[in-house]
Amino acid sequence: MRELTRTKVIAWAKQASRDAGLDPSQIEFELLRLQASSPQELFTKALSTFASWSLLDPRWEEAARRLILYKIYEEKGSEAPGKLEGIESWATWVGLNLLYERYLVKRKGFVVETPNEALERVASFVAEAELSLGGSLDAARQEFYEIMSSGRFMPNSPTIMNSGTKYHQLAACFVIPLEDDMDSIFSALNTAAWVFKTGAGAGFDFTPLRGRGSPLSFGGTASGPVSFMKLFDEVADVIKEGGRRRAAMMGVLHDVHVDLEDFINSKLSGGLENFNISVGVHDAFMMAAASDSEWNLYDPNECPQLVGLLSGDLPDLWRRCSPRRTVRASSLLEEAARAAWETGDPGLVFLDTINQHNPTPRLGRIRATNPCGETPLLSWEACNLGSLNLGRYVKDEGIDWELLEHDIRIAVRFLDDVIETSWYPRPEIEAAVKRTRKIGLGVMGWADMLAKLKIPYDSDSALYLADKLMEFIAYVARDESNRLSRERGPYPEFPGSIHKDGRFNFEPQVSSSQIYDESKVSDAVHSIVNSRPKLDWDRVRSEMMEGTRNATMTTIAPTGSISIIADASSSIEPFYSLIYIRQSSLFSWVELNRFLRDWLQESNNLNAEKIKDVIRHGGSVRGLSWVPSDVQAVLGTALDIDWRWHVRMQAVFQRWVDNAVSKTVNMRRDATVDDVKGVFIEAWRLKCKGITVFRDQSKGVQVMSVNQNIDALIREPPNLRIRVKAKMVPGVINVEGSALSAVSEEYAGGCPTCDL
Repeated sequence: MRELTRTKVIAWAKQASRDAGLDPSQIEFELLRLQASSPQELFTKALSTFASWSLLDPRWEEAARRLILYKIYEEKGSEAPGKLEGIESWATWVGLNLLYERYLVKRKGFVVETPNEALERVASFVAEAELSLGGSLDAARQEFYEIMSSGRFMPNSPTIMNSGTKYHQLAACFVIPLEDDMDSIFSALNTAAWVFKTGAGAGFDFTPLRGRGSPLSFGGTASGPVSFMKLFDEVADVIKEGGRRRAAMMGVLHDVHVDLEDFINSKLSGGLENFNISVGVHDAFMMAAASDSEWNLYDPNECPQLVGLLSGDLPDLWRRCSPRRTVRASSLLEEAARAAWETGDPGLVFLDTINQHNPTPRLGRIRATNPCGETPLLSWEACNLGSLNLGRYVKDEGIDWELLEHDIRIAVRFLDDVIETSWYPRPEIEAAVKRTRKIGLGVMGWADMLAKLKIPYDSDSALYLADKLMEFIAYVARDESNRLSRERGPYPEFPGSIHKDGRFNFEPQVSSSQIYDESKVSDAVHSIVNSRPKLDWDRVRSEMMEGTRNATMTTIAPTGSISIIADASSSIEPFYSLIYIRQSSLFSWVELNRFLRDWLQESNNLNAEKIKDVIRHGGSVRGLSWVPSDVQAVLGTALDIDWRWHVRMQAVFQRWVDNAVSKTVNMRRDATVDDVKGVFIEAWRLKCKGITVFRDQSKGVQVMSVNQNIDALIREPPNLRIRVKAKMVPGVINVEGSALSAVSEEYAGGCPTCDL
């Protein structure tokens, strides 16, 4: 690395300004005026200044981009190119900074690769699988690099971080089993530590652990599952996922466990900072809650049959086991809804729906999910995920179906290759992963696509387009897996799978008519869908029965960090807010939604007064008289949108998703416990595989008041530390009686309860 000097920083800042078409004397004067104790501090202040000035003039955002690239190239020891290409030509400065901080390979604390070289490293390493699978390494490497460097596809974070490194663990998450003995529990802890070290998360089913107060074989009584969850939480806190990502876990407890109430309320005290928690519920429980019937709770020490239970087995359980306690199912659902209303936890995992779609039932029942719920897995399995950036496929007020099909096929091949090139923390994991070869191709940038097409998120048109778009992705993905099977062979468990019998993972489906009204879909959206290539599901089904490469194809993940890298809205979430205070480790700045900023610029409204008006209106434009109704409709935020639309959007994507959909139902602060309960029931009715809610400013969210007025806030946002470990929860800053979201630099503007 060449030495960083004040002169060099000022020269970079001036050149970055020129690159962006700005007067360099402005930043030169500002930097000479600023007090900085070191060149690094001066660099930080330059970047902070660019970020602040970009609110009213987006050209300063381009200057910030260039400044970060100058630093990266300097630290690597090479000259920045005159013409930028690949990801370096379009990534935002926030995305580039995130790559610099967490993803670029470093030695002795300094980066040794550029962003483009990082993607070349990933593409080359993953493509090495082609050598043993009979493909073309050079062709695959070029295709993999192209879909990533264009921003149309990104794999999950560990693939970007770890490809080509010593511990090349490429999966995002695992489900680690544990049984009711110390050896199993501490073995699971050991495995989890390795998982966290490599930047991944883990899910656990704590149902096998005996209840609190249950007798132990050597005397004394058990402390219960929640106490052991605290132990896992401490380990996650210590490891901190290799220092690059927060430790993330999912804790599941099934609805028949005697400690269910303790589990439901375990987040109310502020503990379990690295856990998301979900109650594993059966259809019978939901029906019992609806009819206000009694519900039995059992201790697995007395009744081991409850582990992995399905609703159809309940009569046998009732005959063979004595319950420890009997309660009203409606009371339990109410208690879960109240806890979720207060903290966002627990969510629900619908076990029967999940297992009805289990592609390999003879391997056992699925009992848990990954940390954000989008991938229900058998014990030891992993989620190998990647997401397509939907905003990149908008073309001429429609969708470029041809390009989308091309990229789906390349992405499927990429994810299948990931399974071959990954390092696995335990042999049981490698065996389980390669037995079923599950992959999860998902999407991000859904809100971007809708905004570009001028379709409101909360509309039947959006739901209809989601339905037909996800069907296309599912169709092409399975077709490509069938083709890979002819080239490479089917997954080993295929002979005992539902695919051998001709059933797709998403069958049976809830009817689309239960989710949206097609008669209310606009002509423009009908036209977009009618331009889609014809789908021949009968052919794909017939070929699948001969062999298919992967037990699962699709997953909708949260896409937190990779959304920032890809410059995309998060997953299938709406825009959370149209204006934030975003916080890095060094400074804060006010960030404006790009679509609102573009409209403000086009309509000559990009000025401090209009921005202050949006801040006073809670980061939303709905209800602002000076904003046209069509703009208000298209730029609806997560809190503008009624919870029913959130649930329907999740359900309509789930119709075609093999695994599950990670989505948060954002609810306004005045939502009631009954509203939360309504979310739970509607999600179950529409055959979602799980559900999570987050009520604005609920318990655990840090709400701070600042002494600044809004004018001062725009000029210099307070550098406040608002962050919750297990949840990327937006904090709230109150200024002049207005509430403004304050988020981490890792927050992608979507799901506030996760960032993976």
